[in-house]
Amino acid sequence: MARFSKVIDSRTIVVERSGSTEVVHLANVAIPAADEQAARDYLTDKLTGSFVYVENGNVYRSPDALFINRELAYGAYASTSVKMRVLGEAYSGPHPQQSAAPARAPVQVPKPAHRSRRR
Repeated sequence: MARFSKVIDSRTIVVERSGSTEVVHLANVAIPAADEQAARDYLTDKLTGSFVYVENGNVYRSPDALFINRELAYGAYASTSVKMRVLGEAYSGPHPQQSAAPARAPVQVPKPAHRSRRR
């Protein structure tokens, strides 16, 4: 495990391990030139303040094991600019202005008749 330190570019990060710094080049990641800044921002957002596990250029965030290389390879950085829209308040009960349904009487289930066993 190593502590994330900083992002150098969209495919390179710096981590701190045992008091020294180590440059990590992310394996199997190709970022188009137009998306370099978005990928850097994504790395900074996802890794700041976290620990990572590094194995042969593959980086996994701790404690949720998010595979950073995969996220970059599939373009997760592109979705960071999408803004969410709030459509309304979440309310699990009946709407306050709707009348409640009338209460039903409980259903009586008849008991099965008792059969005597003969031996």
